Amino acid sequence: MRSRGRLTARRVVAPALVVLVLLAVWEVGVRAAGLPPFVLPAPSQVLATGVADAPLLGPHVATTLLEAVLGLTLGAVVGVALAVVLSLSGTVRDTVYPLLTLTQTIPTVVLAPLLVLWAGFGLTPKVVLVALTAFFPVLVATVTAMADVDDEHVDVVAGLGGTRSQQLRWVRLPAAVPGALGGLRVAATYAIGAAVVAEYLAGYSGLGVFIQRARKGYQVDAILVAVVLVALLTGLLFLAVDALARAATPWQPRRAR
Repeated sequence: MRSRGRLTARRVVAPALVVLVLLAVWEVGVRAAGLPPFVLPAPSQVLATGVADAPLLGPHVATTLLEAVLGLTLGAVVGVALAVVLSLSGTVRDTVYPLLTLTQTIPTVVLAPLLVLWAGFGLTPKVVLVALTAFFPVLVATVTAMADVDDEHVDVVAGLGGTRSQQLRWVRLPAAVPGALGGLRVAATYAIGAAVVAEYLAGYSGLGVFIQRARKGYQVDAILVAVVLVALLTGLLFLAVDALARAATPWQPRRAR
């Protein structure tokens, strides 16, 4: 019990103290240097701007979160489906996997304008862009987990007359669940940022649009408010996915999860 309390203090209290110290140094430094707000506002001003803009920020936050959740879900489904296809055929894996890896060298900033041209300014291009960002970590983690399955388990099913698809269904897929969820955790850290990038380039609503408008008005305090919200939303989405992963893998040891 005592060790758990120490662990909580190390993971929660210590980082919170560091953040408070950094904010205090920021506040004092800005006031001492006399920096104008359009260069670097003080944390107190950023907080005041966030409170004042809260009614305006609500719809933007909802839009970004919706795009991120839908895109993350779509990306996870596509990633697992592709992993299954690749695991069924070595030829397909050797042919397609390098091409999928090559696609990750293309920045999302380049793809966003194309998706807008093809799908318009609505929700669809943002969701697709988030899905394109999220599917690869899930794909890699799932393929790796299925490849690392103990061959003895596969041989048992094969020895009982199990087909390749049955081996996949009863051995490889269940064994790949923790790995796939690990990839989903990684993808969750990118989802909000991908949605914001898509909104920034073309959109009617969302934190990316809010940042774009604030940038045009040289409202650095409003931009920093949006940055804080992006970080908070990313953390909340990661915690939600982490809770889902824990619930889906109760058999795993606490340390492994």
